[in-house]
Amino acid sequence: MTFKILSCDGGGIRGLITALLIQDLDKDYQVISKADGYAGTSTGGLIALALANGVDIKTIVNLYQNEGGTIFEPNGWFGAAEDVPDANAHPAELTALGSGPGYFSTQYVNDGLRKIAGQLLGGVALSDAKKLVVVNSARLWDNATHSWEPCTFSNANNNPYKSMLMQDAAVATSAAPTYFPPFAVNPYGFFADGGVFANNPAVTALSEAISGGFVSNQADLRLLSLGTGLSPQGIPPADIPKPLSWGVTHWMWPRQSKSTPAMALLALTMDGTAQIADINAAKILRGNYCRGNYALPEPFELDGWKNAAKLVTWTESYMKTPAWAGVKNWVAQSWT
Repeated sequence: MTFKILSCDGGGIRGLITALLIQDLDKDYQVISKADGYAGTSTGGLIALALANGVDIKTIVNLYQNEGGTIFEPNGWFGAAEDVPDANAHPAELTALGSGPGYFSTQYVNDGLRKIAGQLLGGVALSDAKKLVVVNSARLWDNATHSWEPCTFSNANNNPYKSMLMQDAAVATSAAPTYFPPFAVNPYGFFADGGVFANNPAVTALSEAISGGFVSNQADLRLLSLGTGLSPQGIPPADIPKPLSWGVTHWMWPRQSKSTPAMALLALTMDGTAQIADINAAKILRGNYCRGNYALPEPFELDGWKNAAKLVTWTESYMKTPAWAGVKNWVAQSWT
């Protein structure tokens, strides 16, 4: 008997792409009700948890289309004075940065995100889920090892986080560095976005399904992985005339510089982990794995909620391509 996992990438407001793709597949093939498990990271974690809690996909789509301003609530100018480095030491840099989003303080507070998570997930714990649910986050301190560690939250019997509330898991997995503050969950401490190590949760979902005893044979697994769009960004050679100059001000500059994206190191980390998970999941499962995703016509920021209509247009165009027809054909044959 097959065990079917629906896996959702991270990507901020671009989670609207994932939600729309799920909605299209569910209309024809009932992928939500037929799924045996849901996995997600960051915005995909919110989607996976909501689906596991029985939230209608239409509600999730409407959330991304209409509540972006609630989720991305600005943090103000520089934040509290005690959290700012010596502002008088570099006045020219401060003038150039303006409000400095994500530079001296997090760009957003998480009040709206916590509100949305509470509305969708209430007081339900991971252990209350009727199906497997897998969510990734990065724990910033472990007392036993005096180190940070990657974490996978799930309702598997052997998972140490199974008693965590779903709404806490949703905020913890979405705490993107520089965008949102680290999020504390008692008694575990602070967490950051799981996208720093598994922006595509496909491989961690496979691991949790097998180690948790949900499947006895790897051949029984079917995994449908849905992305949030592949952003056309990178660092062309022309942007690196002097490699020795590539310190923090290049890798973590909060504005696009020439063709180099803003926060290049964070973008590379999240895009890179998504792509390698796709490659590895395809090698492990072969024909039992399918990926739905497309190249975005232009770069699209994680917090670009004001332009969400573009995501709808692009995704509707993708749904008319042979590539999406191939995904639907795979679902028709494998998602039974």
